[in-house]
Amino acid sequence: MLELRSLYKKFQSGIGNGRLALKDVSLNLRPCDFVTVIGSNGAGKSTLLNVISGVFPVDDGQIIIDGQDVTNLPEYKRASVLGRVFQDPMQGTAGSMSIEENMAMAFKRGKPRSLSRGVLAKDRGYFKEKLSSLGLGLEDRLKEPVKLLSGGQRQALALLMATLSSPKLLLLDEHTAALDPRTAQEIQDLTNDIAKQHNLSVIMVTHNLRLALAVGTRTIMMHEGEIILDMRDPERSKMTISDLLRRFQDAKGEMLSDDRILLEA
Repeated sequence: MLELRSLYKKFQSGIGNGRLALKDVSLNLRPCDFVTVIGSNGAGKSTLLNVISGVFPVDDGQIIIDGQDVTNLPEYKRASVLGRVFQDPMQGTAGSMSIEENMAMAFKRGKPRSLSRGVLAKDRGYFKEKLSSLGLGLEDRLKEPVKLLSGGQRQALALLMATLSSPKLLLLDEHTAALDPRTAQEIQDLTNDIAKQHNLSVIMVTHNLRLALAVGTRTIMMHEGEIILDMRDPERSKMTISDLLRRFQDAKGEMLSDDRILLEA
């Protein structure tokens, strides 16, 4: 479903030779693989999602999604095959627009556009059906501006919108990190259900080591732009956080020192 071949990405800082954010990153995802990505700040996790989605071009390497080479395609041309949810609930939705207007935009992602009414009557029933599956009562609030929703409701809507056009791949960039623990768990449960329902391949970035081992089918760890660990079930399902930290030390010859990761462990 996804093949990354020797990706390199450098950011020029204006001083010296810049910073190599991705170094020879290769990765293969099968259909329905659910991969959690962990690593310290600056490890290259978000950069990885940004090059897959087309936000950043790569300096070298290939990106193939569902058999199609998308390496040189702009972001909007990849929109039909992938969806993305960000850490900030406000980033994936337009607050001043209504719930149904947001859904109409998501429904048309990657499709030809024309001059017509933004929300078609024939689509409204479909939107209500999809919203009702969230169990949040949003199907009765179609006309309300999204800015009136809570963070959890808005993130649930963003998740639904990201999968509305039946993508092949779902990219999640710490999409529960800005939520309180109870809401974060509800959104994660919803994520798991949607991934199974739509047979999606998923890449989920997280700082939470416990969550990374508990969710999905595979965990990779990045460090300084490289993938240094790649763990699959059933081996992964037996691992503890202590095992994971020990594997990092064995791979890099040093202890993991990122405070955020260790505090969330």
